[in-house]
Amino acid sequence: MKISERSNHFYDTSRFGHPQIRVYHRKGKGKKCPRYLLKCGCCDQKLEIYYAEDGLEIGGVNGAIEDWQEILLPILGIERKREKLFGRKASRLAKGAPDQRI
Repeated sequence: MKISERSNHFYDTSRFGHPQIRVYHRKGKGKKCPRYLLKCGCCDQKLEIYYAEDGLEIGGVNGAIEDWQEILLPILGIERKREKLFGRKASRLAKGAPDQRI
């Protein structure tokens, strides 16, 4: 899993017009799984996502990767068709444009 580089500046609205989510990564050590820490761009709220080969823990809720995909992909506007992912860009969602392959 690779997330693009971010500046992580507090209240950075240059990319989307809203404060950008600040993303931090920590490698796993010993029995601890690696994790991503997501922080709100305008306050101190945070969300920890621990991940492993067999599952994810998001905000303290454990589940299989497939279960998280079933829940989160439709929210993000991404559909799964025959093991391929298809999505719609946010600007096209309002226009009702057809799906685009990601």
